[in-house]
Amino acid sequence: MEFLNYLLIFASGYLLLRQPERERLAFGLLVTSGILTAALFLMGTRTSILPPFNY
Repeated sequence: MEFLNYLLIFASGYLLLRQPERERLAFGLLVTSGILTAALFLMGTRTSILPPFNY
């Protein structure tokens, strides 16, 4: 799933460099990447066997 985040970030950077008029789409990809990162963090800490932040 981390690879998906990297792909989203790379795609947004590519869009900004090659097609600046598609800035809204690039921002949407960055927001999606941030939400996905937060969701993965919450799933990883809430469902872990170890106590949170103790590893």
